[in-house]
Amino acid sequence: MIKKISLGFTLMAIALLTVPTAVMAADDMEASFPEAISITAVVIDQQCQGGDVVRVTLSATGQTDSPPVKFRWDFTNDGTFDTGVKNSPRVVTNYPDEVTRTARIAARNAAGEMAEDTVTFATLRCQ
Repeated sequence: MIKKISLGFTLMAIALLTVPTAVMAADDMEASFPEAISITAVVIDQQCQGGDVVRVTLSATGQTDSPPVKFRWDFTNDGTFDTGVKNSPRVVTNYPDEVTRTARIAARNAAGEMAEDTVTFATLRCQ
C-alpha cells in the first residue's frame, strides 16, 4: 500500500512539472525566432480579353531565410488550390469583368515554413 501511494505521488509530480516546462519552452521559441518567410500577394495587370473576360496577372513579393520557395494559388479563396506547385509566384488567370475577387497565395520555403496572403481586387469593366 505504501508503494501505491508513492507511485501515485511520483506520477502526479512528473505531470505537474512537465506541463509548465513544455509551455514555457514553446513560448520561448516563439519569442526567440523572427518570421522566416513572409509573402505579399499583388495584382500586376488586368486586360479585357473580349466579351466579359478579364485576364489578370497575379504575383507576390516576399522574403525567406531558406530559399528556394514554392508557390500555389487559390484564385477564388475557396480553400482549394487552383495551381500546382510553382517555382514562380507569377500567374495569369481569367475572371469575369466587373466582379470583386479575392485570390490567395501560399508559399513554402526549403525549411518547410509556410506563409499565406490574399489580395482582393475589382476586375475591369470590359465593352
